[in-house]
Amino acid sequence: MKKFLILMISIGILSCANNKTEQVSTIKIKDEKAQKISEMMKSYVSNSLDSSIISDDAKIKFNQLEMTKSDFENLVNTHHAMFSEISFPEGWMETVNYTGDDVKNAGGNYAEDYGSTWTSHWSDWTAVSKISGDTISNPCFFGYKWENDKVVVINAIFPDEAFNKEVALFMEANKK
Repeated sequence: MKKFLILMISIGILSCANNKTEQVSTIKIKDEKAQKISEMMKSYVSNSLDSSIISDDAKIKFNQLEMTKSDFENLVNTHHAMFSEISFPEGWMETVNYTGDDVKNAGGNYAEDYGSTWTSHWSDWTAVSKISGDTISNPCFFGYKWENDKVVVINAIFPDEAFNKEVALFMEANKK
């Protein structure tokens, strides 16, 4: 019995000694950062973009097109010149803080992202072309990387064939 009691006490002590808490990634739905993105996208739809959450030196990429914050802001004017009835619903948004040994040891292209925070946004962008009259609808994904309270990276992925067709028509119609 004495040996059993010593064994139980030893297990208890070892359990307490090994009970350190490892950091793990966290996922939040519709958190404060997602709400800031939602407000920015509402301002895009209303043609009054408030890009104050975007860092002045943010790295912005729409598919393979890289742009500056100023280019991004000017894109709103172009969209509204090309399209009416622009819709970009909130869709699904989640903010993930990537921490924990699984992320730290992941390696590859994303090894530097240990400890970073990203808001992911899945939605459907829809608008009516002012040139062709066609309705275009693109499912899209936006990833927003945060540092403190500013977005420092935007990565957007969406099918762009129909959109590029409208851009070509718009450019042709606006030749001077």
